[in-house]
Amino acid sequence: MSDSIRCLEFFSGIGGLHYAVNIAGVDAQVIAAFDVNEIANKVYEHNFKKKPLNKTIERLTPNDIAKYKADCWLLSPPCQPYTQGGREKDCDDPRAKPLMHLIDLLPRLADPPRYLFLENVKNFESSQSRRKLVEQLDALGYEIHECLLSPIQFGIPNHRLRYYLTARRCHNTQAKNDVSDSYVDRCTINTTWPFSEEAHFELPELSIFLQPEADDDERYKVPFKDLKRLHNFRLDIVRPDSRKTSCVTKSYGSHHIMTSGSMMQTKKLEITEYDWSNSESLTELGLRFLTPTEIARLHAFPLEKYHEGVISNTTSVMGGCRPFIGPTVQPYLEFPSSVTIGQRYRLLGNSLNCWVVAELLRCHLFQR
Repeated sequence: MSDSIRCLEFFSGIGGLHYAVNIAGVDAQVIAAFDVNEIANKVYEHNFKKKPLNKTIERLTPNDIAKYKADCWLLSPPCQPYTQGGREKDCDDPRAKPLMHLIDLLPRLADPPRYLFLENVKNFESSQSRRKLVEQLDALGYEIHECLLSPIQFGIPNHRLRYYLTARRCHNTQAKNDVSDSYVDRCTINTTWPFSEEAHFELPELSIFLQPEADDDERYKVPFKDLKRLHNFRLDIVRPDSRKTSCVTKSYGSHHIMTSGSMMQTKKLEITEYDWSNSESLTELGLRFLTPTEIARLHAFPLEKYHEGVISNTTSVMGGCRPFIGPTVQPYLEFPSSVTIGQRYRLLGNSLNCWVVAELLRCHLFQR
């Protein structure tokens, strides 16, 4: 590959896939992005100096796509059609229509992309949307690999299990007419990293991702009125020496404290067993939300001063994959001052882990 891989980023959000390409260090560039979320587009433009196109994806034509001469599609479509909260309507959910349209576009392109990468929530692997996608890719002669992986497996103390698909179009392969050897009938979904033999990375303490000054910031304290509503529900409470945090959703930072992510204990750190029936006792723990910056660090976005005192081990292990390193590539993720804390939480909750994607791109999809 002498020429740089030209990537189109669909459902670009705040640019998680773009950052992943940068972190991977591969010879690739994102030449255009597409998203209709105005706030996400503002953040994207602020950092990449390039505004995503807000044309509705289902209105894109083969000619619209062809003009970019793209080698790769990067996709992170809305997850709501495949979640219980979104009622799991799958293909019948209007939010799935843009992905369905892109799937339908593939065979209509004179020169389909050589590479395709998709990220989504767990449950996508059992959806009709996924079946339609892999059937189309298989018919067009793509080599497909699917996996369910969490950042924990990459040495990051955050559980965020996600579905990933990589597809590479084989050279000189014509569209298949014989469907007797269907990929869908023989596929397996990998759950180890690397794929050949699972590595076991040491998980660092949460402390290296934290902003200690946030402990006394009223903006991040968990309100007592929300703790009172727990009714014996057990929060995921973490401390600076914890080595795991739960998945952060777009509701994090709001009153949805029961299912949106981990709460940080800042006081009485000697207490590790909690009386869930006594809300008053929980108020003594100084519980606060993780800050947007802390979440961005756990999601492996490049941030200024991110790597101070953090992981610096760059030794490769099995299959060339790396222990987690605080990304320092630029541009850094930065939110414009006009984007509120609540909006930052929602954007990050809808985003992805840049390091996991970067390693899949570097070690698998774009591997020579």
